[in-house]
Parts: sequence; C-alpha cells; structure tokens
Amino acid sequence: MDDPSFAVAPHTILLHGLGRSRHDMFLLAPRLRRLLPETTVHLFEYHSRKLALHEIVDQLGDFIGQTCPGEPVSFVGHSLGGIVVRALDLRGGAPAPLHRLVTLGSPHGGAQIAALLNRFRPFRALFGPVLNDLGALALDETPRELEIGCLVGSGYTRLGFLPFFGEDNDGLVTVREAHFPGARDTARRFVVHGLFCFSAWAARLSSQFLRTGAFEPRES
Repeated sequence: MDDPSFAVAPHTILLHGLGRSRHDMFLLAPRLRRLLPETTVHLFEYHSRKLALHEIVDQLGDFIGQTCPGEPVSFVGHSLGGIVVRALDLRGGAPAPLHRLVTLGSPHGGAQIAALLNRFRPFRALFGPVLNDLGALALDETPRELEIGCLVGSGYTRLGFLPFFGEDNDGLVTVREAHFPGARDTARRFVVHGLFCFSAWAARLSSQFLRTGAFEPRES
C-alpha cells in the first residue's frame, strides 16, 4: 500500500446540507470513525440559511486552518455541503492539501428546485442568499486537487420520488443534477435526499472511497 493514491487523509470533515445542522451527522460520524480509524473526523457547522456560498467557503477555509493546518484533509458533504467543498477546491489557496470528497446527493449541475423557490420572497427569506447560488450554480467541472466520488439518490422510476421534476430524482435533487462529469466514481442507490446521512451503506461506500478513491473494493 505504498501508492499515495490509496492513503487515507489524516483528517476528514463532514458537512451538512441547506437548512440542516451538524446533528445530521450523529450516525455518519461514528460509523466513519469505526470504518476509518486512521482519520480524525471533524464536524463543520455553518449558518446555511444566512450566508452566501462564498461566505460559507471562507468559513470552511478558516475551519481547516484551525483544525488541520498543512495536513491532508478529505470530506463528506451532504447536498449543499458537497458544493461548498467543490467551491473551496476551485478557489484554491486552501490552508491544507485537499484529498478526497464524497458528495451525498449534491446538485453539481445546480438545483432546479432552488431556482424555483428563489422566485418567491418567503423562500428567499427562509433559505437566504445561498438559494440563488444553488439555482444558478456554475462551477468548473475539472477539480483542482480533489478526487470526487458521487453518491446519487434515485427512485429508479421515470419520475423518481417527486413527479414534479419529470425525471428520476431523490425528492429534491434529480439524478442528472447529482451526476458530476469530473467525478472519479459514481454510485446510485434507492434513497430519499434527506436520509443519506443516516444510511449505513452511505457510510460504508464513503469510507471505501476515502480509502481507495473508488466505491467498490479494488482487486489486489
């Protein structure tokens, strides 16, 4: 195992999604600690309904500088959390080397549900400026440092969990939006958007990607 591409980063940061909190990780965090004893798992909490995307990215950069300066760090990001990490990677200048990222239902192609809700003042007031950022997302599809793996939620039907979208979806993000052309690996599962963080298989697949850069074990 001398190949550095198989190395587990000494730090792993978990990020929740829009309107959620660090408490969403109460199952995922201990599962990853058990599956990846080589890494220290940190929880990054941010005010998702008050800040714009670039402000959250700034806070994540500060958090990395405080908790793991100079040491490689990997991430697991649910929904918006995965987009925050990608934006940090593309901005450059992180205070530590960025290793791997697993996204859990993140809308890499932007979220049409966010664009729709952003048209209405009550939802803009509820979810804040990041709603507009998600609805009009335009991030480069080539990562700078990160190796990215995408876990995609699917209803495995033509209309998914929410027929409103007119295509397969996990109830909030479509399968098409959750796919990322620059990903190193992608795994699709039958799961509702809000349940990613509570799933044992999500923890298992995340740990496998964080260890090897792939969701399925590699042949020795």
